[in-house]
Amino acid sequence: MLREDIEARIIFLGALEWLMALTVRYASPVKFGLVYIAYGNKNELGETYGAQEAAKQLAAVTVSLKNAFRKADLVTRNGSDFWVIVPYTPATEKLYDKVVEILDVAEHEGLQVVDRETSIFNLTDNIAQLDKQFKSLDALGLLDFLKENKETFAEHLNVSKHSS
Repeated sequence: MLREDIEARIIFLGALEWLMALTVRYASPVKFGLVYIAYGNKNELGETYGAQEAAKQLAAVTVSLKNAFRKADLVTRNGSDFWVIVPYTPATEKLYDKVVEILDVAEHEGLQVVDRETSIFNLTDNIAQLDKQFKSLDALGLLDFLKENKETFAEHLNVSKHSS
């Protein structure tokens, strides 16, 4: 992982921990959501591209996503998983449609041949259900929890299958 990717990950996790603390502390928490994007799995990417090329492809998608989202949105990658913190989005803006459009644009970077799964979590709306996780988990623990429980907590779940 590149130094700038490590720095971005540290910033992302720090911001998420801060948002989690604010959510626990205040009755009217900051409104934010998380977008989870999974591109295939490590074995599928390695078999399709080879390890070095898969790493290059994932790095290119990271750059593409960072450029496509707003400056206030934070993007990080963990293996072939991408996470985006999305601060408050007005009701008039359809976050799901925006994310799908961004991912379609990012596909030109090369990851067309692997499955892509997109989950969008509106954490503000799920505060009552997630209160225990916000209090007991760190940022990485919350991401793992949401990844494992996406069918329960994701507002939108989309799997795109591509052919080679």
